[in-house]
Amino acid sequence: MTWLLPGPGGVRQARFCRGCVPDGPVADLACVRCGDGPLLGGVLAAGDPAAIVVVQDWMSRTGWRTSGPVCPDCVGELGR
Repeated sequence: MTWLLPGPGGVRQARFCRGCVPDGPVADLACVRCGDGPLLGGVLAAGDPAAIVVVQDWMSRTGWRTSGPVCPDCVGELGR
């Protein structure tokens, strides 16, 4: 499972086994079409306005459509 965590300049992606997941709040970012998406950890899961902007910036840079939200794979299917 991919996690988004606070990192230098905004967001860093990480992967953890079940025994190593970070402490703190957790939320998920799920595509409205397929249900897939990363987990948000730490302050990114808290939902404060600054964190929302950082996550939306990551989404835009990685091919997500923020309205919905729709993941890059499903955005590609919509374009067909």
